[in-house]
Amino acid sequence: MTVAPVVRFGSCDAEHRWRPTGLARLPTLRDPHAERLLRGMDELQAVLCRPDDVLLTHHRPPAAFGEVMRAAGFGARHLPVPGDPALPVEERLAAVGLPGFTGARPEPYAVLPGTAAAVRSLGLDAALPDLNAVRLVNSKTWSTRLGLPGSGRVVTSLRELREAAVLPCVVKDPYGVSGQGNVILDSPARLALVERSLSRRPEDMIELVVQPLFERSDDFAAHLTIDPEGELVWHGVRQILNVGHSYRGSSSPTPQLMQRLDRAEYRACVEAVARAAAAEGYRGPLSVDSMTTASGELIPVLEVNARLSPGMIAQQLGVRLRLAFVRIGGDDYFERLIHLLDDAGRLASGGRDGILPLAASTLVPPRGWLFYAVFGEADAELGDITERLSGH
Repeated sequence: MTVAPVVRFGSCDAEHRWRPTGLARLPTLRDPHAERLLRGMDELQAVLCRPDDVLLTHHRPPAAFGEVMRAAGFGARHLPVPGDPALPVEERLAAVGLPGFTGARPEPYAVLPGTAAAVRSLGLDAALPDLNAVRLVNSKTWSTRLGLPGSGRVVTSLRELREAAVLPCVVKDPYGVSGQGNVILDSPARLALVERSLSRRPEDMIELVVQPLFERSDDFAAHLTIDPEGELVWHGVRQILNVGHSYRGSSSPTPQLMQRLDRAEYRACVEAVARAAAAEGYRGPLSVDSMTTASGELIPVLEVNARLSPGMIAQQLGVRLRLAFVRIGGDDYFERLIHLLDDAGRLASGGRDGILPLAASTLVPPRGWLFYAVFGEADAELGDITERLSGH
C-alpha cells in the first residue's frame, strides 16, 4: 500500500499562541533571543521525515543540515516558508501558500490559531481538532481540575491565591512551558511581589495553578497519540532530565522506575487522562508530564502537552535526547560542529552509532540551544567538542 507523503510544519511557541487575551501574567522577563531560538526548533521534526516527506521551516537551514539528515537516513525536502520572518510560519503559509503538495498529509507541530488556514493554503485537507479543545486540554487549569494527587489548586483571584499559597509552593501560569511562567513562593515577600504584579492590571483575568513545592526525585513523561477515531495509541514512558523546572533531555526509564510505575498502575491513570482529552475533542500527539518525590509520592500529572514535543520525537526514534546551552562564536557553528564530530568518529551517519545534532537554527550567537540525539551506545557527553568550538 502506498503511504502518502507527509508535510510537517509548525511554530513551537504553542503555549504563547494558545494564551487567551487579557489573562494576567506572572512576573517574568522577556527574552527576544530565546524567542528567536524557539522559532528554530521546528527543525527537530526533520528526524521524523521519510525520504518523500517535506519539512517547512521558519528559517532556511544551512545546506549541511540537510546533508547530515540524509546521511543519517532522514532524507526529506527542507523548504523555508516565504514571507515576513517576523510572522509565524502558519500566518506566512496562509498569506502566500505553497503549491505542489496535492495528496500529502499535513502534520503540524501543534494546532494553533493559524494552522487550519495554513493547511488550506497548501491545498490539503486534514481533520484537525477543534482549536478550543486544543487550548483547553493544554492548559494546566484543565489538568489540575482532573483532581489527581499532587495536582494543586486553581485560583482565580488574589484572595484565593493568598488562601492557597501555603509556603513554600509554586505558582504556575496555565500556559507556561519548560520553567517559563513558574514562580516559586518561598517567603511572604515573594508572595507580595506576585500580588503586586497581578494587581497592576486589575481588568485582567486571574487564572493560576498553585502546587506544593515538591522535592523532586524522578521526572518522566508518558507519550500517546489519540487517533482520528478517538482511540489511544500508547508509545511509552521517557525519563526526563530537568534542571530546576527546565528541560535538558530524555532517555529510556530505569527498570526501577518502570517497576514502581507498574505497581502504581500509572499507565491506566495516564490513559484515563488521555480519554478525558479525547472526550473534549482533542486528537493528535499527547504527552503527560509526571514525577516522583523524594518522600516517595507519585504525582501522575503535572501538566498535559497536547502537541508534538522533543520528548515525543525522542520516544518515536527510540534514542536519548539532550539539550545543551552552548556559547556560539560565528555563524558557521553547525558546520564546525559536524566536522569535529565526524573527525572524531562520533557523528551518527550511515547506520553508525553516534551523535546527531537535530537543529541548526537554534545555534545562533551569542548563546544557542544544542539539541542532539544519541544513537546506540555512543557517549552522550559533548563537553570536549563544545569547549573547542567556544575557543577554550
